[in-house]
Parts: sequence; structure tokens; C-alpha cells
Amino acid sequence: MKGAAQLARRVVAAGAGAALALIGPATVTRAAGPGPDLERFYQQKIGWEPCQPTEGQTGELLDSVRGMECSTLSVPVDYADPGKGDIALALARIRSAATGADRKGSVVFNFGGPGESGVDGLAAFRDVAAGIDKQYDLVSFDPRGVARSSPVRCGGEEEAARFDDGDRDTPGTGAAAVAEAKRTAQACRTKTGPVLDHVGTVNTSRDMDVLREVLGDEKLNYLGISYGTRLGAVYASQFPKRTGRMVLDAVDTLRGSAEQDALAQTKGFQQALDAFFAGCAQQNCELGTSPEQVGATFDRAVAKLADGKTVTGSDNQDFTSDDLHSAVQSALYSQASWPTLSAGIAALLDDDDPTVLASLNPGAGTDDAPAGNSDEAMLAINCADDPVRPADPTREYDAVQRQLTRESPYFGPGTAARAVACAGWPAGTDYIRRIDHPGAPKILVVGGKGDPATPYPWAQATAKQLGSGVLMTYEGEGHGAYAASQCIRAKVDAFFAAGTVPPAGTSCPAEVPDE
Repeated sequence: MKGAAQLARRVVAAGAGAALALIGPATVTRAAGPGPDLERFYQQKIGWEPCQPTEGQTGELLDSVRGMECSTLSVPVDYADPGKGDIALALARIRSAATGADRKGSVVFNFGGPGESGVDGLAAFRDVAAGIDKQYDLVSFDPRGVARSSPVRCGGEEEAARFDDGDRDTPGTGAAAVAEAKRTAQACRTKTGPVLDHVGTVNTSRDMDVLREVLGDEKLNYLGISYGTRLGAVYASQFPKRTGRMVLDAVDTLRGSAEQDALAQTKGFQQALDAFFAGCAQQNCELGTSPEQVGATFDRAVAKLADGKTVTGSDNQDFTSDDLHSAVQSALYSQASWPTLSAGIAALLDDDDPTVLASLNPGAGTDDAPAGNSDEAMLAINCADDPVRPADPTREYDAVQRQLTRESPYFGPGTAARAVACAGWPAGTDYIRRIDHPGAPKILVVGGKGDPATPYPWAQATAKQLGSGVLMTYEGEGHGAYAASQCIRAKVDAFFAAGTVPPAGTSCPAEVPDE
């Protein structure tokens, strides 16, 4: 799932997974009060200071960072044994101008991943959330194991590049995939150390409750996007009486296995690509006047970079098939990027110029690469949250590879490694799989009919599992409806402002946001 500018980091990971063999399963029940051993965390005071821009931040993003405040929050490494040490979580806040009765506290955000920096994401999201900012402080944080908060590390830059979900150089066999997963596991263990045992959504949910108390809010008001919806659902289950106004947008699954998730997302991205073909043709774009013509032109672009062939851009950087795959996938996250994608494919074919396509890739045009350790953190958190391990990972990889390739010859082959990503780990927590009607107040659950990364049925299922979930539907394309749809945004803002719950079955028509 992408950063906040596109709402979430890509969920479909084509890189190899990991096996963190020393992480044990978590035994979790609904959280009680903090207790005396946790009081020092709940009673801490934090001091806010102006955030310092990072190298490479420019323009509007730089101005946003300059208007934010930053701090840290101390939480225990291990909630079962707080004496083992502390973690400092990086925080960011955009202070509301509201005063008196108009001021309602804070809304905490998580922008997805898992593994995205909330500190970086908040700066990019502030304009989108201007309606919430009228009454609430906007707050986010880097979850444990992510970016500035005791990050998971699995090696140097070359090692980390294996986690890039735009890299489709996947192992040729299941045996190779499992072997690579085990090598990655050892690298993560060696580079990260003991904190690796305590990453995951259940512990991050408990961190959010400490944050809620330190912010001075009786209940947690929250907006989670993509993976952030999983985190919100876990919080509502652990702390139903402390859950305030909660919105879950682009909803993650709570019960799917790794191979089921890979299949659903492969289908979702293929459907989004087909929608791009149809939309491009309808607009008489550069690529053709029918979906079939656009698809054939797309296939020519893929063939142009097949078998290791490259095209050199104006920046003297080689543009590869992996770069094309990443650009296509990035564009499918937002319909606003479709014109750029079509223009880029045309330029690649007509002029051997990949510059437009390269601009779609994360970090393009800046000196700042995509934040820190997002792929490594995604791997560790997903495995900590998954209780299912394949009995025969090699055979499962090969079977899933065949099935995914049938579903999508373009997106399928690069995702099979997800099915064995956690091979070699002890089972993770089953707490998330068991969430069922936790008794929290009404929660707005927003699903997009054309969402490639978190398919619409996941929103339907999660709303039912929460019991108090009220499903709103966005009829358009793209990942994340709050930023894409003025209609959805107005209803969410009204919910935060006055607690107004839309009628069950509410839907909003498709909109094409500005690029």
C-alpha cells in the first residue's frame, strides 16, 4: 500500500517473503485496563516541537512538514513484560485552529502498508483531511517496526531491494522461493534483534491506546486506510468501550489466508487493468479506440521490455520490465493517473522515452526514496498477524503460481511468493481471525467497487464481522475512496463532526479526481 499521496502502499508484493523462525505465536485476549505495570506509559507527558524536513522534501510537501509538530511516545517492547524495555514511537500532529466547544480532540490516522510511515503520510494527507482538521487535531505515528520507530531491518540496500513489490524477479520454483524466504528470515533476525518478536497489529493496537490516553482523548477517533483498517478493527475488538468515531476506508481482509489474499488481489488488479483499457478506449486515447486495441498496444509495451531488454531515459537511467510493472500498478491505484499511464505507454513505444512512465513510480522526481523499511516491515507485520502456515510450502508455491498465472498472465507470476512468505515461522496470532461482533459503536466501513488492492468483498465481510459496521460503497475505480470521492469525503467528515451515520446501503457515484 502506498504512501498517503496515493493513500496506501501497494499490497500485492511480488518480492520473496520471509520466515522469521524465532517469532512465537501471540496469545491475546481483549485488553483490560492498563494496570500498575503500564501506568507510566499511560501517564507520560509528551512535548511537541516543530517537525524537521527530511532531505529531498520540496514544494507543498515541504510546506506541510513545516506546519507539523513532532514528538515521540514511549511504549513497552513487550506488553506481557514491560520491564524488558521501551520503544520510542515517532509521532506527528497537525494542530487544529478550533477552540472552545468547536474543538473535539484528535483523529489518529494510519495510511496503510503495513509498513508506511504515518509521520510522512500525514504531511501528504493534510489537504485531503481539511474537513476533519476544522475540529480535530490530525495525528499519526510510525508503528513499531516502521521507519523511525525501531525499524525492522533485513540487510543493506541490496538485500532490502528484494522486498520491492515492483520487482518481479521471482524464484523459478517453489523450492527456490522457500529457500529464499528462509535466508531472508535469518537476515531479518540478525539485523533487527529482539524487537522483531513484538511487531504486529495486536501490539500496535495497544500502542494506539496509550497514544489515545496521552493525547487526552477519552475515546479513540480514527481513520484507517487499507492496512489501517485491519489495525482499526483490532483496536475496536480489543478496546470496544474506548472506540470513538472510527472510519475504515479500502478495507483489508481479516480472515483470508496468504494465498487467498494473493488470488483476490491478482483478480482485482487484472480487473482494474481491464477497466483502464475500456476507459482509455472510451476517451479515444493514444493507445486505441477499443479495449482490444488498447490491450494489444499494452502488450506491445510489455514485449518491448521482455527478456531483460531496457530503454534508457533522459536521466540516463535504464527503464526495465520491473519499472513498467511498478508504473502500471501505481497508476491503477487512482483513476486520475490513467491519462499519464496511457501517455507514458505511447511515449515508450513511439519515442523510446520512458520518462512519463517513470514519473509514476514511488519516489520519482525526488531525492528521497520511498520511506525506509516499508517492505521489510510489511513482511514482518503480515507474518506476525497470520496464524496459517503451509504444510508443504514448495508444493503450495507451485500450485498458487499456476493459479495466479491463469487469472492474470501479467500480474499473477510475480505474486506467488506471498503464499510461502511466512514458511518457517511459528504460527502468528489467530486473534485477528477471531474478531466477531466486538461490541464497539457504529463504525463506517467504506469499500470501492473498483478497488484493485482491497477488493470490495473484503469491505462487506469486515462490516459483518465487526457487527457495528455500516457499509458505504464507492462505485468508482482506485484504492481508497476518501481522497477520491467528494461524496464519500462529505459523509465521513459529517460523521466525525456530528456523529451522523449514513443509512445502511449508502453509495456514492464514481468520480475522477484531479491528477
